Amino acid sequence: MIPGAGKQSITVGSSPSADVVLAGPGVLPEHARIVNQGGGKLTFICGAGPATANGRQLVPGEQVPFDFRTQFFAGQTPIPLSHPAITLMLATPGTLAAPAGQVIIGRDPARASLVLQHPSVSSQHATILLDRMMAVDNSSTSGTYVGNQRIPPGQPTPVDPQGVVAFGPVPVQLSLLMQIAQGLRGGASPSNMPGPQPAAPPQHAPHAMSGSPAQPLETAGTAMVPMSSLPSAPQAGAPTGKKNKTVLGHLDFSPSGNNVKRIGRTPDNDIVLAHPQVSSTHALLHSMNGQLFIEDRGSANGTYVRGNRLAPGQKIPVQNGEKIYIGPMPLQIEVGGAGAVELVQEEYAPDRWAGRPLYEIEAWSLRLEVPDRDNPAAQKVLLDDVSFKALPGDMIALMGPSGAGKTTLLLTLNGYLPPTSGVVRINGEDLYSIYDTLRGSIGYVPQDDLVHPELTVWEAVRYSAKFRLPPDYSEEEINARVEQTIKDLGLDGVKNLQIGKPEKKVLSGGQRKRVNIALELVTDPVIVFLDEPTSGLAADDTTALITLLHDLTKATGKTIIMTIHQPAKDEFEKFTHTLIMGFGGIPMFFGPTSPDAYRFFGTWKQRSGQPNDIDNPRDMFEALAQREKPIFDQLRARDPNTPRGEARRLAALDWRKEFFADSNPTYVKMYSGRRAIGTGQGQRGLPPGRVQTSGQLRLLLSRYFKVKVRDTGGTAIMLLQAPIIGVLLAIVFGGQKEAIPAWCLGALQELGKKAGGSTTSTDDILKNMTATGDNTAAIFFLVVAAVWFGTSNAAREIVSERAIYLRERMVNLGLVNYVMSKYLLLAAVCVVQCAVLLGIVFFALGFHGGAEAFATQLAALIATSLGAAALGLLLSTAVSSSEAAMALTPIALIPQVVLGGLMVPMTTVPHLKPLIQVIPARWGFESAVAVERKALVNDPSWVIDLHRSETSPPDFIEGGRFKCALAQMASDSYAGAWGFTTYDQPWIPFAVLAAVTIAILILVSIILKRRDPV
Repeated sequence: MIPGAGKQSITVGSSPSADVVLAGPGVLPEHARIVNQGGGKLTFICGAGPATANGRQLVPGEQVPFDFRTQFFAGQTPIPLSHPAITLMLATPGTLAAPAGQVIIGRDPARASLVLQHPSVSSQHATILLDRMMAVDNSSTSGTYVGNQRIPPGQPTPVDPQGVVAFGPVPVQLSLLMQIAQGLRGGASPSNMPGPQPAAPPQHAPHAMSGSPAQPLETAGTAMVPMSSLPSAPQAGAPTGKKNKTVLGHLDFSPSGNNVKRIGRTPDNDIVLAHPQVSSTHALLHSMNGQLFIEDRGSANGTYVRGNRLAPGQKIPVQNGEKIYIGPMPLQIEVGGAGAVELVQEEYAPDRWAGRPLYEIEAWSLRLEVPDRDNPAAQKVLLDDVSFKALPGDMIALMGPSGAGKTTLLLTLNGYLPPTSGVVRINGEDLYSIYDTLRGSIGYVPQDDLVHPELTVWEAVRYSAKFRLPPDYSEEEINARVEQTIKDLGLDGVKNLQIGKPEKKVLSGGQRKRVNIALELVTDPVIVFLDEPTSGLAADDTTALITLLHDLTKATGKTIIMTIHQPAKDEFEKFTHTLIMGFGGIPMFFGPTSPDAYRFFGTWKQRSGQPNDIDNPRDMFEALAQREKPIFDQLRARDPNTPRGEARRLAALDWRKEFFADSNPTYVKMYSGRRAIGTGQGQRGLPPGRVQTSGQLRLLLSRYFKVKVRDTGGTAIMLLQAPIIGVLLAIVFGGQKEAIPAWCLGALQELGKKAGGSTTSTDDILKNMTATGDNTAAIFFLVVAAVWFGTSNAAREIVSERAIYLRERMVNLGLVNYVMSKYLLLAAVCVVQCAVLLGIVFFALGFHGGAEAFATQLAALIATSLGAAALGLLLSTAVSSSEAAMALTPIALIPQVVLGGLMVPMTTVPHLKPLIQVIPARWGFESAVAVERKALVNDPSWVIDLHRSETSPPDFIEGGRFKCALAQMASDSYAGAWGFTTYDQPWIPFAVLAAVTIAILILVSIILKRRDPV
């Protein structure tokens, strides 16, 4: 055994209980922490005391990578980089049996007797000959160092028994290696040691976890450091259940047979794996010159050998007894005589689960801290050292009072919310390191609905299947899978009904919840998490749902973990186990529901002089309240302002102390044998590899279009906006009397001043001017309406389905596909709206310029509306509710009106010009009004004879005639002119609008990406 190995988090301080004890000035009892983030990445977390990294002062709470090169100081005392407690965070035993007196160091468990999980350590890095005190480097990449000197590969080099050997940057004391070698000779095996990314053991009751006093280990230059023993509970016995060997197929590679065999989902393969996440022809097994090779055939969910996903067409040699993964299916190759090969699956499982992927999920010392909302300088603990293991076939009720962290724990277990420290492991692998591979194997049903109410049950489940199943599924296979899932959940009688909204019911509450579950089960996940699935359901619906899940678990070996509020006795006892959390995320009990849970909480009543009559969940929670009351009374007697939460937390700590005690048989049973924390079946080889899909954009567009068509009320209001606004504009601006343009009169005054201030000529000029109509304001409000269309159409489209988006994103939803599916359909709606609006107003008001002007103005309105649609999506992404999005829509629209170029021209307020230049409405207005004004350049009503003969292009005077229409649009010198100096380059507004639109869509994607679950 390796004492102290596998800790996920260690403390540094002056307290004798610290893992790294430092005796020096300025060192606090708990000064700092070092946390293993997985994959060999250690992080130094500064506590309340002063600390430095390479001389740089750290602030409390700051996190710095602990890379074995940076020198850290706590106060004025250096932290020894080769301290055994730090080294042991990376150490686990390998499966290679080293010769007596030797330790083989490496990163690959199959090639090392001692594994150092650090990226700079080679798979088989070095060999330490302890019997001769020599070190041999095995041609490692980053080198082996003795006395700060890199030793040459393959040459034994003497080492100092009291010295340090560095494997790459990782320093290890020789005295520690000798102790580890002695522990390994003592009989530790990989099956009861921590895995690749270990975490700390539960700290609830250290004396109970070790079983023997902590043994001190003296380190060079430091105080005596207590080293805990193996991080697991007392061993109560051998693993439960028998290990079954299921033969999934026999292959004949004899000389007379075919030397290529196919593995896949469909019946035409030599080995058929009937699992939804296996591709039709997933992989090929070749026999060439007596050697077996595995080849991936472009599968959606990958083929894995020795922890690596194969590229399509890549062939990798495999050996007898080697394990490979076909998607989620773990298979072992067994070679017999005369070319016979079997693919087998070995699991601790009943025979009825044979041929199914079975996963263990393990929470190992999970701790989650977040800034306290009431006191941002302090940290609030949401999960306080939670450890347990769930096996295939477990159905676990996650229970506890409000504030116990039930949903938080569920989110941490399903990969949505990484813990501050600790590890979640699936079959011995760090969940967060292999999450992409497991996306299709983890089902999660949140409290919020995952369904579009406009779809039918069949359509919703089928869309989920098409999104998540491998792309080589035929339509017939998908339909069959959907039918079976709907039948399994008892929804076949309502499959053609629209799901409906809770406020406008079509399905019952229980049926809606089962539809949410069907969306997950259609891909046959191995682990299913449900957050309050019975919330708001009637008693019969609750009973039916729990019975359904109970039967599903027994039949398939799935692991189901759900949060639930105090179920009835019969429902509670359908769960195999319960994990009861206390206030502040403190685990109080983990074990079978009956009779263990009743007996544990009833024991306290007996000690309190009450009868042990607990036989249902209600009585259990009544016991929790009874224990809190005297604690709360005592706290209130000392401080009347003490909150009840503090009493609940203290009571929870008492429950935890009693549960994690050697005298508690449930604790011994649930944390030993196969359920011991840190043990596993050794099933490795699940590296990252995101699920692949095809045609996702088309599917998203199809679903979004169907949702919009079915939402008849909302879609009708959206489409009726254009004709209503168009008619209003035609009525308002169509009845105006003709008049001399007011802006032209102001421009004449400025011309008069330039000519010396003569008013006589101006009076003569006015007599010759004719009245006319002006469509400028109508054109501007067309642009404003286009902005309104785009913004209002899109403002609720993302926020209204946030729960659906987050869940699909956790599985395989492509970010660009999602954003573009929204944008493209909204763009099509905007095109229709703009065409209808302009078609009414253009002809009703008699705009100038003919067909060319109509086409240009329509393009301008569409381009403006498309930019506004992107802006609406940005609003929808930035807010947390549909109400907030609609409240922000007018705020987004007002700047477009005020700074659109008409009401506040750039020549009137020059200091606003940079801001006006980035307003989409300004460019839409320029493009739309330019063609109108160009058609009026020589119109007599817009050309003023100055009775002079000069020509002045800057003043828009040509042969003594002042071109008023052009001057108002293009001049940047006349007060009140719009300053559209690029009017003769019609492509510029469209280029600017396109750039703004693309920039906004990129920003939308960035914001959504930052909110990714993982």
